[in-house]
Amino acid sequence: MLIPFVVSLLYGEWYSAVSFLIGSGVTALVGGVTYKLCEDAPEPKRHHAMIVAALGWLVTAAFGAVPFIVAAYITPEGVLNSFIPAGADYARSSLLNFRDPLHAFFESVSGYTTTGLTMSVHEPSIGHGFLWYRSQMQWIGGAGMIVLSLAILRQPHGTAGISLYRSEGRDEKLRPSIAGTAKAIWKIYLGVTALLAVYLAAATFLVQPGYGIENTIFDALNHAMTGQSTGGFSTLDNSIAGYGSYAMELVHIPAMITGAIAIPVYYGAISERDIREFTRDPQVRLLFGMFVVGVIGLTAFLARWVGVPYHGDPIGYVGRVATSKAFRDGLFQFISAQSTTGWQTSAIGDWVPGGVMFIVFGAMLLGGSAGATVGGIKILRGYILARGIGWEVSRSFLPEHAIEDLRIGDRIFTAEEANDEIRAAATLAVAYLVVLGLSLFVLLAVLPSEFTLADAIFEVATAQGTVGLSSGITGPGMPAVAEILFIVQMWMGRLEIIPILVLISSLFRR
Repeated sequence: MLIPFVVSLLYGEWYSAVSFLIGSGVTALVGGVTYKLCEDAPEPKRHHAMIVAALGWLVTAAFGAVPFIVAAYITPEGVLNSFIPAGADYARSSLLNFRDPLHAFFESVSGYTTTGLTMSVHEPSIGHGFLWYRSQMQWIGGAGMIVLSLAILRQPHGTAGISLYRSEGRDEKLRPSIAGTAKAIWKIYLGVTALLAVYLAAATFLVQPGYGIENTIFDALNHAMTGQSTGGFSTLDNSIAGYGSYAMELVHIPAMITGAIAIPVYYGAISERDIREFTRDPQVRLLFGMFVVGVIGLTAFLARWVGVPYHGDPIGYVGRVATSKAFRDGLFQFISAQSTTGWQTSAIGDWVPGGVMFIVFGAMLLGGSAGATVGGIKILRGYILARGIGWEVSRSFLPEHAIEDLRIGDRIFTAEEANDEIRAAATLAVAYLVVLGLSLFVLLAVLPSEFTLADAIFEVATAQGTVGLSSGITGPGMPAVAEILFIVQMWMGRLEIIPILVLISSLFRR
């Protein structure tokens, strides 16, 4: 919280600065006391690591909500009004929404889980300090708070560090030690984010030279953090649509794609000094293949919704579609959904149900690459399940005692190893879908009548997949039950469900 404190001071937002100072003080005090009390605790076992991860993310989000609440109460009305941009069509700062502690907790959970659903209806009206704070939360949450702690704090011995590392849904090991791996992840993550910030700043100078140097640099830094973390918070009203520029939408597409590529692929390309590592990775190839197919499919749905006329000339029709709003929205929104970034340029709640369902089942459920900052089931698990189905079918044609290994990417698995991999992928996928289905029933029970079934399916999928796109359900006026539901979904989605199930199971064990 000290960096947002400095940002607030730089912009003269004194009450925001005080809020961050109070929040950091409370967090440091409680954290220091807790550390002293637990300093001599025994080494955690695997289930302890899962419980620590599950509770750690909730506790971090709870402390992260403190500055929102404090600022909402101590900032005078005149100061709040000064945050509202000149010419805005609203007269109330969204910072006031955080007088409700549940809204503040929601915002913090959404930030740290890199979801991007927000209670800041009009983002610019909360001030630069809190805009930076929201982006920073997503950037930290993207690589993982436990990974960060393993990189900079005292390391657990034995298997405890490995268990903590894996509790955030990571299996890749870039260095011999977990501490070395954690440091390597953060170095790559920081480096890619810095390059993105330079790229976004340079591109904005070229595309919108009248936007202003200060605004350009501030937006570039924030969007680099929320893009690489696939978080999706923005400094603008209406997300990236706030630029009102097709060119600026195209500029931000690479910032979503970089976050959807696994960190180990970057590590391989850097360590081997070979950019072909990107094309060798099966997840990267599948990711771009899904982008192409998905953009075409979503554009086809939206073309009918937008009303692109067909006059019996296929070539002319394709040309009209390619230059239409259907392609513009289909391109940006499918990549945003598949990468689980959640930047938004279209009113998805107004789409035809077919387009809404296509983006849910074609992008949001699966998400991007395992080992990246994305949510969802992950491409790797989908690939393993697909290869497993094909493997089982092919085995039916073999002699009774024949042995066939399974190749997944560059690895070859024995039958026993293959069954373990397939079982692990299937277990997570089934658990994910069960939680999603149960969440849908809960939401439908409290959902206002103006929303459709498609809207409800979309919203539970975006919360659990940590995507952040919205059909219009999420907001300060939503039912409290729905808000709590989405908090639980974001939490479970970020930790890939199992640590939360372990936590719940531990409550019923002696």
